[in-house]
Formats: sequence, structure tokens, C-alpha cells
Amino acid sequence: MTVTSINYKWIIVNTFSDIITEAEIPLTGDDPVITTTVRESYETRIKKYNLSKEDADRYTALIGKYNLTELTGKDNPVPEVSDENSTNVCAMLTLRFDDGSTGKITLWEKPAGLYAEAASEFRLLFFDLTKDDNKISEETVYPSLKECREIKEEHGPVVAVEMGSTSQGMMYNSNRSVTQIIEKVKGKDDTVLVTVKKQAGNKPEATGSQETSSDIFSKIQEISDKENLPGWNYVCVDPSIPVDRSMIPTDYSSSTWLNIYYDDSGISGCPRVKRTIGEKACSMGGADVDSALRKLINECIDKSGLSVEMPQLTLFDMSNGMPVTTIQQPAPNGFMGMGMSFMSKAQNPDASKTQEDKAGTANNTSNPDGTWNCGSCGAKNLTGKFCPECGYPRS
Repeated sequence: MTVTSINYKWIIVNTFSDIITEAEIPLTGDDPVITTTVRESYETRIKKYNLSKEDADRYTALIGKYNLTELTGKDNPVPEVSDENSTNVCAMLTLRFDDGSTGKITLWEKPAGLYAEAASEFRLLFFDLTKDDNKISEETVYPSLKECREIKEEHGPVVAVEMGSTSQGMMYNSNRSVTQIIEKVKGKDDTVLVTVKKQAGNKPEATGSQETSSDIFSKIQEISDKENLPGWNYVCVDPSIPVDRSMIPTDYSSSTWLNIYYDDSGISGCPRVKRTIGEKACSMGGADVDSALRKLINECIDKSGLSVEMPQLTLFDMSNGMPVTTIQQPAPNGFMGMGMSFMSKAQNPDASKTQEDKAGTANNTSNPDGTWNCGSCGAKNLTGKFCPECGYPRS
């Protein structure tokens, strides 16, 4: 059999990120070109390079040198599992033959040996032929969710899922973040570890963890296989398309995220490969899938019984440590409203007295540790002079 083309993937992978360069390399035909594709979460770059008959023959010679046609279809060496301090480099090749069949093989650059030598030679040849002076064209595209559903990546089982949100801005109590993580517990079937982290302003992070029994990962795996979730990671929005920002506040921003982690130890050597279900994919028709995943996560957290309280901010915290003086309690809607306070007093000299009279309509309670509970809205274990939820003053 004769090899007519090669699908070549050069992969750098660790527990933080992975970089994949994919190339289609035809070895036959008139005026063949190498087409490379590099996918990111914000754009996809496609480049084409000249491929001469002599350079195509160099690939054919490498295939013969390492007898790759005989190695395809056989068990590849088990990759070294990467940790936080190590990175794996490999070449994944799919050989296409003239009879229509294909054969796959993975070549690791470590440990040293025949596969490492072959991987190194394929990498050197690939980057020698994809230099800028050999480039024909370059294009940046922004694939839709429909297109990304067709991107096939080989992955191991789902082992963790992460959901979170952040808010930042000038609004009172807006600088907050919440992260919820569910991950498989090794050696314990149907047991997961639930972790919740919450942070407000510059307060120390509040966190807690709890194990619980759950079949959440079998359900997420089913959704992942059906919807091809790894491909959603590459959905992009064309930045040239105008966006109406007239209703978008300039002093406030918020975002949410949902990440799925796959155990690719037996594929690329990485035990936690992250793929994101982003807001762009949701805006292009994936909102129902996103909602289903979030519902599974929330149900698992509720079942665990884990509860982590958001750290309470005080006026001192929100002023970044600067001294704070007030002549009136904050407005009931949670905003400090200092300007409104002065205007109100100027228009109504009895405004302060009116507020003082109202302050006696609810009874706060004190706790043994020096904190207090708000008698107006029920918020507990407060430390500042005012309730951060409703603005009611500490009596």
C-alpha cells in the first residue's frame, strides 16, 4: 500500500494548557500544499505552504525509515503522565493509503527510543517546511458552534467540572467571585469531591469541601459524547461584527464560565485537559446544553450539603482601607448614596431625625464573638457598622 497523505498533529500538553498544531500533508497529486490549522478560544488561524515533490518524498522516506506502515494499528507506547512541573510533546499521525484505509500512530519525544527519534525527525521536517518564506496564504476565521460540533478530538473520560462567576465594578458589593468544582475521587466509585470557593473584595477566600455519592460524571459524559463538547472550546465571535454597547454599563462587568476536564493520561499523557463551554457557544444555540450541565452541578452540590458563606464586606473594606465618615445610613437598596444624603438633608432638615426614628423599628442582636445579626434583613455574623446586605446600622 502507498501512503497518499498524512494528518499530522504536533501537541505540547501539560496540566495548564495544550497547544495543538494540525496539518494536512498530501504526498501525491498536482501542486500539493500543506494546510495547517491552529485553534484558539478567540480565533482559528489557517495557513497554506508550498510542498514540492522533493519535500513530499522526504516524508515518504521518513515513513519507510521508521517502518510506520507496520506500526500503525498496534498498541502505542504508554505516554508519561505529566504533572504540574512537566510537559509532554508528541506527534499524532494518521496515514491515509491508496486503498482508502487509514492507520494511526502516536510518536512521543520522550523517553528516548525509536518513537522519540521518529517524533523529533517529523517535527523538524514539519517546521522546516512551514517557514514564512514558504507560506502561500494566511487566514483568520471565527468558527460557529455548528462548525465546532464537527471538530473531533480524542479524549479520555470526564473527571472534573468547574463552574464559576465574577462581578466587578463600582456598584456596592459587586466585587465578588464564586467557584464550584466537582471532581472524581480516585479509588472510590461514584464518589465525588465538591469544593466551593467564595471571595469578596480583598477579604480572605472562604472555601469548603465535602465528599458525596453521585453519578454526575456518567451523565456529563453522555452529554459530552452526544454534543461533542470538546469542540465547543473553539467557538469564536468575529470581532469585526458590530456590537450594540449602548445598554452595556461602563462601570460594571460580570462573567460566568463552565469548564470540563478530561483524563487524557492514555492519549497525550495529561490527566486534566480543560475544555470550556463558553458564553459565545451559548449565544449561538448552546444555552440549553449549558443549562443542563449547570443544573447537574447545582444538584450535586445541594446533595452534598456543603454551604460556604460569602465573606462580608464593610465600608472600610470597600474604601480600600481609607477612613470612612458618614452622616446617614446607606440607602435601603444597598448603595451608599452619599450625594443623595446631603441633598435630602438640605431639602428636609428633619431627614436625619426621620432616619433615627426608623432605626428603632428593628432590633439587632449581638453574638458572643463580637459580631452582630441584622434585625432588618436577618443577615448574620456581621462585623462592620452597617449591614452590607440592606444598609441597616449597627445599634
